[in-house]
Amino acid sequence: MHAAHSFLPLLVVLLIAFLVPILLSQVKRVAVPIVVGEILAGIAVGRSGMGWVPANDPLLGILADFGIVFLMFLSGMEIDFSSLRFNLPSTEGSDRGRVGVLPLALLHFALTLVLAGAAAYALFDFGLVNNIWIGALILSTTSLGVVVPVLKEADLITQRFGQCILVTAVVADFATMLLITIAVAIVSQGLTAEILLINLLFVVFFLMYRFGTILNRVATLRRTIEELSHATAQIKVRAAFTIMLAFVGLSETLGSEIILGAFLAGAIIGLLRTADDAELSRQLEAIGFGFFIPIFFVKVGVEFNLPVLLASSGALLLVPFLLAAAILVKVIPALSFTANFSLRQALAAGVLLSARLSLIIAAAAIGKRLGVIGEAVNAAIILVAVVTVTAAPMIFVRMVPGRRRGKLNRIVVVGAENLGIEVAKRLKAHLEQVTIVDSAAERIDRAARSGFDAVCCDLEQDEQKFKDICATARALVCTYDDADLAYRVCSLAKEVYSVPHVVAQVTDPSARARFDAMGVTSMNAALDRPALLALLTRTPALYALLSRTDDDKEVCEVVLTNSQDLDKPLRHLELPGGLLALAIRRDGEILVPHGNTRLYCNDRLTLVGSIDDIELAKQRFAGAEPTPS
Repeated sequence: MHAAHSFLPLLVVLLIAFLVPILLSQVKRVAVPIVVGEILAGIAVGRSGMGWVPANDPLLGILADFGIVFLMFLSGMEIDFSSLRFNLPSTEGSDRGRVGVLPLALLHFALTLVLAGAAAYALFDFGLVNNIWIGALILSTTSLGVVVPVLKEADLITQRFGQCILVTAVVADFATMLLITIAVAIVSQGLTAEILLINLLFVVFFLMYRFGTILNRVATLRRTIEELSHATAQIKVRAAFTIMLAFVGLSETLGSEIILGAFLAGAIIGLLRTADDAELSRQLEAIGFGFFIPIFFVKVGVEFNLPVLLASSGALLLVPFLLAAAILVKVIPALSFTANFSLRQALAAGVLLSARLSLIIAAAAIGKRLGVIGEAVNAAIILVAVVTVTAAPMIFVRMVPGRRRGKLNRIVVVGAENLGIEVAKRLKAHLEQVTIVDSAAERIDRAARSGFDAVCCDLEQDEQKFKDICATARALVCTYDDADLAYRVCSLAKEVYSVPHVVAQVTDPSARARFDAMGVTSMNAALDRPALLALLTRTPALYALLSRTDDDKEVCEVVLTNSQDLDKPLRHLELPGGLLALAIRRDGEILVPHGNTRLYCNDRLTLVGSIDDIELAKQRFAGAEPTPS
C-alpha cells in the first residue's frame, strides 16, 4: 500500500522542530525565541533557501492550519478573565488620580487603532494595501503568547504593572481578532445582515460556559471525568478537542474567521478549568507546542518569498517603515500608562506590547488570501514580526529588569517600634533571616543593640538602600499604625520593588480595601480577633504549631523549583523525616494534597515538621545542596 502523499517534507519539518530548541539553548548571549528559530529554519529549507520542503505540500498545509488553530486555542486558555475586572476600588489617599487597569487597556487599544489607521492610510496611498481597515488591524495586533512568559520570567505578572500590560495585551488580542473577523466578512460579503450571525458565536460561548459551570457542580460527573482522565481514556483532552473543533466548525458555518472560534473555545476551557485540571493544560500545551504549532511556524518560513521581497524596491523600503510603525503604534499610546506608572515603565510596556508573532502572521495571511496585501508586503510583515518578537522582550528586560538576582531568603520588618521588635523576635525564633527597617535613627539603634540586622532609610522615597533590601526579600511586614504611611510603604515594596508577599497591620477597617486591592495581606486586630479565638478554641494544636517557638516544631510554606521533583506524585517525593504536606497553593487556589497529587513548578507546599526537616525540605525543593550541619 502506497501513501497518497509523501511524508518526507513532514519529516524534514519535524527534524527542524526537534533540532531548533537544542541549538538555540546553546546560544547564551542572545535569547532568540524558539518560534523565530523555526521560522528562520523554514526559510532555509523552503522556497527562499534550499527548496527541500515544497511550499504547497498538502499534508503540511493541513497540519499548519491546525497549528494556528491550536495556537489561538491555547492563547484563549491563557486569558485570566478575573484580571479584566481588576480595578482600583478607592480614590482616596495614594490612589487618588490612579486609573483602573481595564480603562487604561481600552484607551491604549483605541489610540493604537487610530495610529495604525494613519499608518495604513499611508500604505494605501502608496498602493501597498487595498483596504485601510484591515491594514490598520494588522498593525494593531500584539502577541499575548510573548507577553505572558516575559512577565512571568520577570516576576511581574502578579504586580499592578504586569497586570496592566497583561490586560492590555488581552484586550488587543481579543478585540483585534473580533474586528478582523468583522472586516473580513465585510470585504468578502459586503455589509449585509449575515454579519450579525457572528454574534451567534458569543451566544454559544456564554451558553456553553453556563452549561459547563452547572456540570462542574455535579459531583458524580466530576468524579467520573477524573476517573477517565488517565491512561487510554484521557477524557478531558478529548473534550477539549471536541469543544475546539465545534467552535471552529461553527465559525466556518457562520462565515467568520476560524481563529476567533478557536480563541473562544480556549477561553471556555480556561474559564471552566480548576486547579485539579492543571494536568490538562500541560497535556494540551505538550500536544500543541510539541507537534502542531512548530509545523505552523516552520511552514511560515517555508512559504516566505525572499526573491519577491528583494525584487520589489517598494517592499524593501516598506520594512523599516513597517518596523517603525509597529513600534510607535504601541509605544505612543503606552504613554497613557504614566497616569499610574513612571515614564520608564510606560515606555517599557509599549516596547513589550510591540512584540508581534502569531496573530500578525495570521492576519497577514488572511489579508494575502483576500488580496488586500501582496506577496512582498506579506514577506515584509513576517520580517517585522521576527525582528519585534526577538528584540522587544530583550529591550523590556533591560528597561524593567527582573526583580531577582539573588536568593530570596530575607523577611523585612518595617517599623522598629515595640510591635515591630516583637514580630522580629518571633520570626528570628523561627530561624528566619530578619532585617528591621525604619526611618528613625534612635529606633534603629535600639533594634541593633538588641541583636537585629537594622537599617535606617527614608521609606517615603525610592531610596537605594530599601531597594537593595527588597531585592532579596521573600516577604515584608509593615507594623506602622498610620494607614497612609503603611500604604505608601506597601505600595513601594509590592509594586515598585516587587516583594512577593507583603503583610500590613491596618488599624482603620475602612482602609483595608485599598491594601487588599494591591494584593497586600492585611490584618486588623479588632476584626481578626474573633477568628483567632475561634481557631484557638476549635484546633488548639494547630494554633500552638503556628504560634509557639519553644519547641522544634514548625509550619512553613516552601516553593517548589527543583526540576527533579516536578511532575511527580507527592508519595514519590520521600520527604525528610516526619514532614507532612498540609496544603498546596497553586495559581491562587488551595489544594488538599493526597498521595497521587502531582507537583508543578512554583507550587507552594505548606509543610509541618521539625525545624531541621523543614530546612532540609527548603533546600531540596529549591534544588540547593544541603548545608552541612
